[in-house]
Amino acid sequence: MQDLAFARRATLLGAAAAATLGAATTPAAATGVPPQKGANPPRFQRLKVGDVEVTTLLDGAMQGQASNIPNFFPDSTPETIAPLRARAFAIEAGLHQPVGAYLINTGRNLAMIDCGGHSSFIPTTGQTLDALRASGYTPEQVDTVVLTHIHPEHALGLSYDGVTRNFPNAEIVVTQIDHQFWTDPAMESRVPQGQRFIEAARRAIRPYQGRIRTTEMREGLEVIPGVFMDPAPGHTPGHVSYRVTSQNQSIFIWGDIAHQMVIQLARPRWRVGVDVDSAMGVQSRLRTLDLLATEGVLMGGVHVPWPGFGRIIRDGEGYLYVPRPAQFT
Repeated sequence: MQDLAFARRATLLGAAAAATLGAATTPAAATGVPPQKGANPPRFQRLKVGDVEVTTLLDGAMQGQASNIPNFFPDSTPETIAPLRARAFAIEAGLHQPVGAYLINTGRNLAMIDCGGHSSFIPTTGQTLDALRASGYTPEQVDTVVLTHIHPEHALGLSYDGVTRNFPNAEIVVTQIDHQFWTDPAMESRVPQGQRFIEAARRAIRPYQGRIRTTEMREGLEVIPGVFMDPAPGHTPGHVSYRVTSQNQSIFIWGDIAHQMVIQLARPRWRVGVDVDSAMGVQSRLRTLDLLATEGVLMGGVHVPWPGFGRIIRDGEGYLYVPRPAQFT
């Protein structure tokens, strides 16, 4: 009798499980539940720094293969990388990083700091223009694009084909050193990423001939009113960051001081294999992180976790990134 009762219960449980499975696989239309929506739309976040409105625009993301980690971080080992990734609950197998850009409305200028990439070079990038429009502005309204350097995910948003100007009314501002590095044939042998990157850089800026303002690389140089340069050479010879200041408030925006926040802030002295001068890149990273941790200033960066606003604090021999919650008022 006990065996019969057990068998009966097992039969009932099996039937219930089958019914549950059937319900789970029933088309949404039959249950009245709307279908899942799929990919996220272009996104933006906005805050005020004094009188300046700063908007982050999500361009997309980059995904490097796990096999490329030793090339990207030549001082690392799997044993030193693993605990850093575990501490951050990293779920990507390789070197995943967001790509963003910053829109600065000072009341005198509507400027971009970097402008994203394009899907022809990195398929998962190229959404900056859509995000810009979703934020309430148009590319035609942008009067200045200030570049940290001319790498594809920072500059190909200027032009996808080397002919079209995506920002038809904009002046392009870049350091003279970086402009020369990417346009002078004598410099080609110094580009770690090779000819593909060189061609993309030249394609990005080609339609803006006559609209490019090259500047010296000098600390505190005011490139447009309220936007000041902070040199950070190493990643490229003319790589810089910018500080936006209004009413005694500031936000510091970097290009590629760090690509992988979890790894590079914990190990800021690790060299980066794609830097033109990796030793100088380490020096620029240490100086920038120390500056931000000392001042406690709000910061952002092209590869900073979305929504792209936070602060840097010290953590032992390294640093931590503390994201700023989204501002809704």
